[in-house]
Amino acid sequence: MTDIISITTEPRANSQLLATIEVSGAHSQQVYNQVVNDLLRHTQVPGFRKGKAPRQLVLQQIGKERLRYVTMEKLIEDTVKAAVEKNNIPYLGNLRLEGDAVEALDRFQPGENFSFSVTFDVEPEVTVTGYKGLTIEYNPVTYNPETVEKFLQRHQREHATLIPVEDRPAQWGDDVTLKLVTKDANGEVVKEFSADELPLSLDEEQPFLLKEIPAAVVGMSVGEAKTVTVSVAEEAEEGKAETPKQLTAEIELLGIKAPELPPLDDAFAAEHSQFSTMAELRAYLEQHHRERAENQDKKAKEAALIDTLIAQNPVELPKTLIRKEADVKVRTTLMQIQSQGVDLNKIMTEELYEKMRQEAEPGAAKEVHSRLLLKAIARQEGIEPSAEAVEERLNRYKEVLANQAAKDLERLREFAYDEVQQEEALNWLLEQNTFQPATSEAATDATATAEAPKETPIEPEAAVEETAKPSKRSGKKASPTPSQE
Repeated sequence: MTDIISITTEPRANSQLLATIEVSGAHSQQVYNQVVNDLLRHTQVPGFRKGKAPRQLVLQQIGKERLRYVTMEKLIEDTVKAAVEKNNIPYLGNLRLEGDAVEALDRFQPGENFSFSVTFDVEPEVTVTGYKGLTIEYNPVTYNPETVEKFLQRHQREHATLIPVEDRPAQWGDDVTLKLVTKDANGEVVKEFSADELPLSLDEEQPFLLKEIPAAVVGMSVGEAKTVTVSVAEEAEEGKAETPKQLTAEIELLGIKAPELPPLDDAFAAEHSQFSTMAELRAYLEQHHRERAENQDKKAKEAALIDTLIAQNPVELPKTLIRKEADVKVRTTLMQIQSQGVDLNKIMTEELYEKMRQEAEPGAAKEVHSRLLLKAIARQEGIEPSAEAVEERLNRYKEVLANQAAKDLERLREFAYDEVQQEEALNWLLEQNTFQPATSEAATDATATAEAPKETPIEPEAAVEETAKPSKRSGKKASPTPSQE
């Protein structure tokens, strides 16, 4: 047990605490002896087996200054750990010694009382006000019947038969194959694509890596060549906006194929979905997209609510929590990249990871802020999730994370409790406040985004097979292999 003579604390900015602690000489001597014994067991001295070298020889090899420094470091860490436990201090981390480390080491002598000052992050005390009876503007998301029609048309297009065309120029809706070469201002080749690498559907709603190319191809005939100017986003220096780089693109049209669309009838529904009629398929899609729009509308209300709460309730956020949340975001991104078959060992460096973490910190700070507010509101309003709800959430985690140790399961249970509690607090807040459409044009944009075909995937086990776009078009039907967007 750490022999603490005295401890005083003082709040600091950014949810930090300054603690000044004094420990007894008896305890500093005890830690010194422990450090020496550990070093005697683990230090390798030439000519002796590990742990068998004479004490004085080992201490001489380590050096007195290093030995005192290691002892002081351990003493401080152990003392702070004991102090926060004894005094119920909500310690988070980011422990730092106040003042000059060399001066502290000069004062430290094993067997004598030792005082030091440290700062560390603590959980902030959060009290939320003005979170009920608000009128909050948000960008609503509503169901649009055109969403279903666009989805069916896209699916119909993916199952089209492609017919070679030679007697007319390319037009919107065609599939084309190109040879494309981009060059810089000096005429040097930047990128060259072969025909196999560059099939292209001339679809005004589908993006292309060079946005000027589809419109340039429309009107071209097979064998024709054209040169156009294109803009490519160039990575800018930190703190500066991206500046588009102008390149020239040399296009040669090698082939045109026109889609022959299958009719959207009962036969189409039976072949490409679990339904036997088009009426049943449409009914399913309408319900799916209505529910999706309702869910997105709720998410939009939640986002507007959180923004309002954050603006009205500033909190000094601990750096420790922000860093941990940013690390989670980066690791999640890396797992997604790895799942696509990318070998992270070939591309990941400490510098790249640190850059990714720094870029993730603003979003991480917002996540931390919102969680702290929701947790405080739940506490203030007595919102407690039921044991059944927590257990159900925990079981979801268990299915994904098998063979967890008891300690890990306990942490997962705490995480499940916090997550369910915050969800219930958020649902409660939605009932306590009024939401109205924003007067800005953003509401229209939000609806358009929700309605875009690329935003409305159907799961593989659902009604329609989501077909992967083939890497190379032919005159045959697209492969009916299910995939997710």
